[in-house]
Amino acid sequence: MENKAGKYLKYAIGEIILVVIGILIALQINNWNETRQIRKVEKEILNVLLEDLNSAKAFSAQYIKSEQSYLNVIETILHNDSIKTIINSNDKTTQYFNKAFWDFEIKIPVINTYSDLKNAGKIAIVQNDSIRDRLSILEANIYNLDKLIQDRMNVHQIRIDEICVENVNFLQLLKFKIPDYNISLGSQNDYIEIMSQPKVRNLMGIKAVLTNEALGYREDLHNEIVSIIELIKTELNDSQN
Repeated sequence: MENKAGKYLKYAIGEIILVVIGILIALQINNWNETRQIRKVEKEILNVLLEDLNSAKAFSAQYIKSEQSYLNVIETILHNDSIKTIINSNDKTTQYFNKAFWDFEIKIPVINTYSDLKNAGKIAIVQNDSIRDRLSILEANIYNLDKLIQDRMNVHQIRIDEICVENVNFLQLLKFKIPDYNISLGSQNDYIEIMSQPKVRNLMGIKAVLTNEALGYREDLHNEIVSIIELIKTELNDSQN
C-alpha cells in the first residue's frame, strides 16, 4: 500500500514539474514574442526617425547656406571697396540692401517624430541609451536656436528696422519685394552715403554679430543631426545581424 502511495506521489510530483516546465516554456515563448514585437516596432520607429532626421539635415544645410549668405551681404556693404562693386547694378544693389536692412533667416529644422514619441510617452521604445540621450540634446539645441532666432527678431524689430524708417527710402526696397506693386517710389537711395553714417554701420555690425552667432548655432545643430543619423544607421545595421 505504501509503495502504491509512493508511486502516486512521484507521479503527481512529476506531473506538477511537467506543468511548471510547460508554463515556464510558454512564458519564455511569450516573452520572446513580445521582445521580438517590441524590436520590430523599435526598428519601424528608428526608420521613421532616420527619414525625419535626413529631411531635417537637408533643410539645416539650406538654412546654414542662407545664414552665411546674409553674413556675406553685410560684410560686403560694410566694406568701403566691396560696396562699390554692387552699386553699378541697380538690381544687385537693391537685392543686397533689401537682405541687409530687412531680411534674415527665421526657419529652423523640425523633428516631428521625436516630438510625437515624447508626447505619447513612447520614447522608451528606443532602447539604445545613446540615441535617446542624443535626441534629448538635439531637442535642447533646437530650443536654444529657436530662442536665439526670436531674440534676434526682437532686436531687429526694435533697432535695425529703424534704418528702413529713418535712413532709407524703403519704398525702393518694397518694390523689389513686390515688383507688381503699383506705387510711386520717390527718390533713389544713395547707399554710399547711407553706409557712411555711424549709426547705420553700427546697427549693421550688430546684425552681423547676431547672424554669426546664429550661424554657429546652426552648424552645431547640423553636426548633432548628422551624428544621430550615424548612430541610428549603426543601430539598424546591428539589429539585422
